[in-house]
Amino acid sequence: MQHALDGAYAIERELGRGGMGAVFLARDLALDRPVAIKVLPPELAARPELRERFLRETRTAAAFSHPNIVPVHAVEARGGVLCFVMGYVDGETLAERLRRAGPLGASEAVRLLQETAWALSYAHGRGVVHRDVKPDNILLERATGRALVTDFGIARATAASGLTAVGEVVGTPHFMSPEQAAGETVDGRSDLYSLGVVAFCAVTGRVPFDGTSSQAVLAKHLTEAAPAVAALRPDLPAPLAAAIDRLLLKEPAERFASGEALVEALDAARIARPEVAPALRVFHVKAGGLLRNAFILLVIGWALSSRVKSDADRIVDMMVFLAVAAGLVLQVGAEMRELARSGFSFGDLQQAMRIIREEQRDTVAQRRAAPDWRIRRRRRAVILVLVALLGAGLLALAMFAMRRPLPGQPGGHAISWLGLVVAIAGAVLVMLAFVSAVAGSRAPQRFEGRIVALLSGGLARRAFAFASRGLRASRSAPLPTPAGNRGPVTAIESLPKPVRRRLTGAVRRLEALEAEEVGLAARERELEATLAEAKRGAGADAARNALVHELTAARDAARERRTAIGATLERTRLQLLRLRSGLGRPEDVEAELGA
Repeated sequence: MQHALDGAYAIERELGRGGMGAVFLARDLALDRPVAIKVLPPELAARPELRERFLRETRTAAAFSHPNIVPVHAVEARGGVLCFVMGYVDGETLAERLRRAGPLGASEAVRLLQETAWALSYAHGRGVVHRDVKPDNILLERATGRALVTDFGIARATAASGLTAVGEVVGTPHFMSPEQAAGETVDGRSDLYSLGVVAFCAVTGRVPFDGTSSQAVLAKHLTEAAPAVAALRPDLPAPLAAAIDRLLLKEPAERFASGEALVEALDAARIARPEVAPALRVFHVKAGGLLRNAFILLVIGWALSSRVKSDADRIVDMMVFLAVAAGLVLQVGAEMRELARSGFSFGDLQQAMRIIREEQRDTVAQRRAAPDWRIRRRRRAVILVLVALLGAGLLALAMFAMRRPLPGQPGGHAISWLGLVVAIAGAVLVMLAFVSAVAGSRAPQRFEGRIVALLSGGLARRAFAFASRGLRASRSAPLPTPAGNRGPVTAIESLPKPVRRRLTGAVRRLEALEAEEVGLAARERELEATLAEAKRGAGADAARNALVHELTAARDAARERRTAIGATLERTRLQLLRLRSGLGRPEDVEAELGA
C-alpha cells in the first residue's frame, strides 16, 4: 500500500480494521497534515463495476461540508489499491467510548443525538442516505466532544451493486431499520431509526433487539416493539426518552420526518437543566471537603477520648478536636461570604446544589445501566472477600504461629521480624478490603447527599445570610445560563463577511437580549435577597404578606423572562449552526429573533 501511495501520503500506523477494510493514520505530504486513509477490501477493487460505483458514490460524499461529517479529501484508485482519504479525527468511536466508560449521561446523549441528526439531515437534503448508522461510524472528537459521522456513501454504493459478501457493508443487523431489513426502498427516516438504536444503546449499554443470529435480530426489528428506554433509564429527561422511543417506531411515517425535527424535539431536554457557575462548583468541592474533614475529626476525637481514663483529659482532648472542627465549619462560612461578595444569592447556591445532586444521581444511574455492571460488582465483591480472608489468615498466622511467650512475663509475647512483616501485610490487606468495600457501597453517596442537603437547607440559609451581612450584591456575577447557550453573537462572527452584513440587525438584537438577560439575573438576585429579608420580619401582618406576595411575583416574572430569553438565544444559536452548515438562511435567524 505504501508503494502505491508513495509521493502523496506517508503511512504512519494502523488505526483499526473491520469488515470494510483497514484504516491507517498517514500524513498528507503536500499539505503536511494528518489524514486517515481507509483501504477497501480487494474484492471491491478487483471488480470494475463495483469500483466505479464506489468511486461515484464516495465522490458525492466528498462534496459534503458540514462540521459533524468527517470530510473526505480524496478518493484514490491506484493499481490494485482502492481507498479514500478522510480528515483525521483525534478521538474515538462511540462504540469505543461505550466499551471504555459505559452508557452516556443525559446531556451527552442529547448532544450526540442532535449533532448526528444535523449531519444526517444535511446528507439527506443532498439525496444521500447513509444506510449504516452505528456506533462504529460515529466519531467523538477528544478535545471538544463533537460527534462526527463517517463512511457516507459506502453502504449505499455496495448495497446498490449487490455485493453481499462483505459483512457489514450493506448494514449491520442490530442497527437496521425494519424497511431496510425487509429489502424495501429506504429514505432518511431509515437512518433516523438506526440513530434511535444507537441512542438506545448509548444510554442503556445494550441494543433493543438481540438474538442468536442475524436473521433472528432482523425478525425482531420487523415484528417486535422496542422496549421503552425509560424502563431501563428512568433518570433520563422525558423529552429525550420520548424522542428515542419515537425514533424506534416501526412505521417510517410515525418517526420524525427529518433530522431537524429531531433536533427541535430535543431542545427541551438540552435546556432543561441550567449550567452551574464555576464559582458554585468550586464552593461545592471546598465546602464538602471541609465538612467531611470536620466530621472525620469529630469521630477520631470521640474514639480517642473514649480510651482516656481521666475525665479531665477526655474533656481537653474533645475540646481540641471540637475547636479544629469548628474552624473548618467557619471556613465554610468564609466561602459563603466570598460567594455573596461575587453577587450570588442563596437561591443560586440552593439551585446549584440541587443540579449537582441530580448530576450525581444521573452518573450513578448511568453506571448501573451498563449491561455488565452487576457482573463487575459481583466480581469485585469476590475479590475483596478473598483479599480480606488472605489478610485475616496472615494476621492469624502471625498472632498464633509466629510469636512466642516470654518466660517470666505473663501475657508477654515476642515476635520475629518475619512475623512482624506478615502481621503488617495482613493488617494492610484487611484494611484495604474494608476501605474498598466502603468506597464501593452506597454509604459515600448517602453521605454526599446529606452534605448537599446541609448546604442547601435552612441552616445553610441562615449561615449564608449571616456571612453576607454588610455586602452589596455585585451585578457582575451571572446566574447559571442554559447549558446550550454559547454566545450567538460569537457564532455570527465566524460566518462569511457577506452573511455577517445581512445579520447586522440581528447582532444588535442579540446584544440587547444578552444585556437584558444579565440585567434580569441581577434583578432576580436583588429580589431574592429582598424577599428573604421580608420573610425574616417579625409577625404575620397583612402588609408584610402583601409585600412578600408582590416580591415573589416580581421575582418569578424576572425569572420567567430570563428563561425565555435564554431559550431564544439557544434557538438562535441552533439556527446559526444550520446556516453555517448550509441548511439554513439568514432570514431564519431574523425570524427566530423576531418571534
